[in-house]
Amino acid sequence: MVTQVKLDYINRLIDSCISEDNDSLELKGKFIGDEGLEALMLCERLEAIENLDLTKNNLTHRGMPYLANCAFLKNLKRLYIGDNNIADKGADVLAKAHFTSRLVHLDLRVNNIGPVGGLAVVQGDFPRLQVFVLQENNVEDETLIALAKTSSFVNVRKLNFYHTKITDKGIKALAKSKVLKKVKHLNLARNILRADAAFALGRTKTLLNVETLLMFDTFIGDAGVKALLDSEGLSKLKTLRLT
Repeated sequence: MVTQVKLDYINRLIDSCISEDNDSLELKGKFIGDEGLEALMLCERLEAIENLDLTKNNLTHRGMPYLANCAFLKNLKRLYIGDNNIADKGADVLAKAHFTSRLVHLDLRVNNIGPVGGLAVVQGDFPRLQVFVLQENNVEDETLIALAKTSSFVNVRKLNFYHTKITDKGIKALAKSKVLKKVKHLNLARNILRADAAFALGRTKTLLNVETLLMFDTFIGDAGVKALLDSEGLSKLKTLRLT
């Protein structure tokens, strides 16, 4: 149950954290918790919000139904919810939120999401999504393979799978993806990737728009580096970070 004291606190927080034009709400590091999120989702002032930052707020799967079913988030376009602990259950609920079809930016970094939650998210409806961040969640190859085949992500420009326990198997599926043709920024760093992953990317015939590729802290070796540098498919590559 949301008390009036909690509602008053949340409204004061909104007053101090909302942008001048009332379309952005920056609550990063406010540690409102699931109870605070429940109270927040009852505020009519959310109707104008396009950018909502809930990073580092001690949120768990228990708070996700309040967010996913909030009637006031009619204009939400960018959601930052990293550094919480929504886990697989929370990811599944969030993937079914009514506003997913309007999102252009979704940041889920560091949320204790595994393969089950990762699959739930990439099977959601995200036709307008341009930035997708799963950084530092152990979603593994299954999630990347499914994403590479899911037409809902056709407009993604920036894809971040940093430190997500993906391997060469996932990269081989990514390199052949006919869905992710618009990706320009690709972060695959700190994963267990060896030369075969680099060879697959080097031979890609679909990821032709990649301009930035981050693959530091991997194991692709000199042969893998050469494959990337000599790649005809990655001809637009401007930034390649390996160390």
